[in-house]
Amino acid sequence: MKKLIGIIGGKGKMGKYFSEFFERNGYKVLISDKGTKLTNIQLAKKADVVVVSVPINKTQAVIDEVTPHIRSSALLMDLTSLKVFPMEAMKKTKSSYLGCHPLFGPTNPTEGQLVVLCPGRGQKWFNWWKELLEKNKVIIKTLPAKKHDKLMAYVQVLTHFSDIALSDTLRKSKIPIREMLAVQSPVYRLELDMMGRLLNQDAQLYANIEMDNPLSGRVLDDFIDSCQKLKDIVAKKDDKQFARYFNSCSHYLGPFAQEAMTESDRLIRELQGNVAPQAPTAAMTKAIDIAVLGPENTYSDRAVKRAYPKAHIGYMPSISAVFDWVLKHKKAGFVPIENSLTGSVRETLDELYKKEVWIEKVVSLPIHLALVGIKKVPKNEIRFIYSHYQSLLQSQETIRKHFPKASCIPMDSTTAALARVAMEKNPVAAAIGSEMAARVYDLKILQSSAEDSRNNTTYFAVIRKKPQRLNLKKAVKTSIAFHFSKDSPGSLFAVLQDFAEAYINLTKIESRPNPKISGEYVFYADFEGNLSDPDVKKTLDHVRKRVAKLKVLGCYEVD
Repeated sequence: MKKLIGIIGGKGKMGKYFSEFFERNGYKVLISDKGTKLTNIQLAKKADVVVVSVPINKTQAVIDEVTPHIRSSALLMDLTSLKVFPMEAMKKTKSSYLGCHPLFGPTNPTEGQLVVLCPGRGQKWFNWWKELLEKNKVIIKTLPAKKHDKLMAYVQVLTHFSDIALSDTLRKSKIPIREMLAVQSPVYRLELDMMGRLLNQDAQLYANIEMDNPLSGRVLDDFIDSCQKLKDIVAKKDDKQFARYFNSCSHYLGPFAQEAMTESDRLIRELQGNVAPQAPTAAMTKAIDIAVLGPENTYSDRAVKRAYPKAHIGYMPSISAVFDWVLKHKKAGFVPIENSLTGSVRETLDELYKKEVWIEKVVSLPIHLALVGIKKVPKNEIRFIYSHYQSLLQSQETIRKHFPKASCIPMDSTTAALARVAMEKNPVAAAIGSEMAARVYDLKILQSSAEDSRNNTTYFAVIRKKPQRLNLKKAVKTSIAFHFSKDSPGSLFAVLQDFAEAYINLTKIESRPNPKISGEYVFYADFEGNLSDPDVKKTLDHVRKRVAKLKVLGCYEVD
């Protein structure tokens, strides 16, 4: 029997996020919040898992309120960014408990995100939650509560404080921000982007982060002291003392300084638009039969050539550019849609929902990743591994086991990663890509099988502008997307029940932030069936009445 999840603060952004997370994984969810009929205490008595998702300054009061009412067989956990005081408060419960800190916001996908877990009481429940997160491709870090809060004093308190203070300094200049941007360098733009990202969010959230960590005062005193010392050096125009100050900081960073240089170079190229091939010219467009995410020698390129060996291919700079090209030129596009290890390709799902295109076919390509370099060196000497973020995810266990000292650096494609290693000729740098592409760059195979599973497969969608009339003769699968007019417990369950009662097999369901409406989520589902089937038509009619919008993304054959 599935566990019943209760979320206190379920109307908040993070509460909604995890409510949908649990529903997506097949659990029934109860919520309590301002305006709900269900009280916190009633929820605590009913739920197998009680999740406290409220502001930091209200967390202890809520925990104190519900702990006497939670069953001894249940689990209590919180989602706050501090852990010492919630963990102390949760000790009073008879149930199992743990601390959980998602280090990401409610607009981010779950996959690839970091969650810190602080063990409390109950190994069985701890293992259940850890395994559920890992199943959803979440990266887990386990820390004691005191160590967590000390790290957050620097990771959150210090960095946010400096960003806010930087913004206030710019404000005092009375120079309009657009004038600042007009003379920006790419590095300066990155600084302003992070500052703007923070200041586009809720002030109270950051007030709690700054003020409620007991280590804030000491950390910020150290920061002010460092600023004053540097200011004095600059005022004295003492370049030797400045160099000592500068070099001591550089020494502290160690090899990370080089990693940061590499990663920021990548981000700068992205800001400048130099990360992928340029879109084809008008003359080139006439000869193109199918558009694909470039450049050449990527897995997308291999897959499209395998599926359409005689087609004239046009390489696009991004997935969204493929969609735009399809709509403009009314020809075919070819985009990655899912990987058997890492799940759906988020950019493709968003574009399918936003754009009036249609999936007419899905083809698969077995992915065999190789780790390559300019020469063979012992594995423990590899310090940098470049690849596309999907390939890094598909190889994360292999990297962790065999290359423990390596830093993973995402690139725009596997081809870009191979080209970088070939260009830099750094013997301790490697790339993950195909063996065939490695031969193009004259690189050596360091490990012929870098993927975590030999069953690693990527699926690619052939897309076209949505047709007026559909040819459904060969279609065996249908993809849909939908969202609700308002959040309410059981709404997703009702949709799933419609499919179950019609004996239609759902093969996938997941959610993504709505690309058109901030704060809302879109559910994507695949099922076995054809739109010409009366049972499918009837079921979709039922679903259409339950949701605010239902969009059929495609009815297609799978090769």
